[in-house]
Amino acid sequence: MKCHSRFLIPGFICTAGLFAAACNDSSGPANFADQPQQLRVMTFNIEWGGTNISFDSVLEAIRLSKADIVGIQEAEGNLQRLAGELGWNYNLRNYAISIFPLIEPQDSEGLYVLVETSPGKVVALANIHLPSDPAGPHEIRNGAALDEVMELERNTRLPFIQAYLPKLADLVAQGIPVFLTGDFNAPSHLDWTEAVVGSRPFLRYAVDWPVSRAVSNAGFKDSWRVIHPDPLTHPGLTWWAARPPLPSYAPGENDPQDRIDFVWYAGAAEAQESFIVAENGHAAAAIQVAPWPSDHRAVVSTFTVIPADMPELLATGHRIYEVGDEVQVIYHGAQQRATALLTTLAADGSTTPIGEFAVESGGRNSLPINGLPPGHYLLEVTPPNGGTRRNAFWVLDKSRPPVIEVIGSEFILGQPVPMSWSNGPGNRNDYVAVYPPGAAAQYEEGDYQTGLAWAYVGALPEGRMNLDAGNAGWGWPIPPGTYVMRLMKDDGYEVLAESGRFVVHDADISTGE
Repeated sequence: MKCHSRFLIPGFICTAGLFAAACNDSSGPANFADQPQQLRVMTFNIEWGGTNISFDSVLEAIRLSKADIVGIQEAEGNLQRLAGELGWNYNLRNYAISIFPLIEPQDSEGLYVLVETSPGKVVALANIHLPSDPAGPHEIRNGAALDEVMELERNTRLPFIQAYLPKLADLVAQGIPVFLTGDFNAPSHLDWTEAVVGSRPFLRYAVDWPVSRAVSNAGFKDSWRVIHPDPLTHPGLTWWAARPPLPSYAPGENDPQDRIDFVWYAGAAEAQESFIVAENGHAAAAIQVAPWPSDHRAVVSTFTVIPADMPELLATGHRIYEVGDEVQVIYHGAQQRATALLTTLAADGSTTPIGEFAVESGGRNSLPINGLPPGHYLLEVTPPNGGTRRNAFWVLDKSRPPVIEVIGSEFILGQPVPMSWSNGPGNRNDYVAVYPPGAAAQYEEGDYQTGLAWAYVGALPEGRMNLDAGNAGWGWPIPPGTYVMRLMKDDGYEVLAESGRFVVHDADISTGE
């Protein structure tokens, strides 16, 4: 084991200073301590990065809503831009922006962030975007029976939300208020009751939608339905919005309208109001913006909340830094001061110590090393009362382009295709995709579902994985042919990197069988 130096941080940023802007902003709560706070939470699918119609309208909708926390869907690489224009904080792995500091604890597994609403006081936010296709209401429109729709929902969307609920329930059990925002791409069981059957096109029978039922059974309340309990008088439809039509995609009267965007909550919080932000002329919208930038309307709910004491944790201000950035270390523990160990983290999991330094509990400590080279780093703190906490971060050289490499050049039909990538941006929905050499990044209109296999890379700027039947979005197995692998940006069609060519054979090339 290599020896490592010992050094102390000369100072740290006082936590209270982080809230100066929020305290002076009329949109944010100004009362701290153990008093109830008013918190406004928004969910907003901005559609394809928010730039197809008007990015300024996305900003205007958020500003007019006076939201404190926003769960964004379909950021497509624009989350940092959005937060920067607003002067807010952001978290790339959760698509969250807020006037308050956002903290990703060591055990969050990318499923939630803590929002520090006042010094040492937190709520939690989980923000999701469930798979859109095939959609249950569309299948009902097309004549599907109830049992077919229920099976579709249990197979397509329910597994995704089930990955979140145990972790969020644990937070609630710890006394932390939790908000769950998102585009669920599924309606609510509270809306599709016998009383509303036939009240709008394609609502042909009552459905106990599995996703909303699972969230409700986990102890969460639907803020819109708490404030507006009657689905007949207040349907709260969020999709589709009548934004200006786009040549590539324009939902219309043959597409079922429904409420699929939600702000759920659990724990020490009570909903006080819930309203819709939408296009001009939408009668149910409390706030109207023109031109409306998305095919989704936004939902905003106001809560009276009692934030919890911040749990013991270790985090960094961001998971990904650029060379030359100041790295902030966030520590909260039972003791005022602890010792942190910084190591490099190799691809095989081995570590090499760099140094130790003191961290102050309750503050944002500046890492006392300037000019960390590109790499993957691990922080560890073992408080005197035990229980080592670890959290990782990356330092990237943005002057270097992303790289992707397929490991191997020839594969048999159905064989996993291993690959590695590096220097990616680390967005939530960066992905790898198979393309014929020279093919356009975006398939022609109508060919979207004929695309070849793809898979998310877990918001990692670097890593190694197999593309196989277990993670391919569709298009598996890759049919025989010659291909390249591309690293793609955040659910969009921007090509970040392209591999060399590889070949998929329809038989074992060693035997010819």
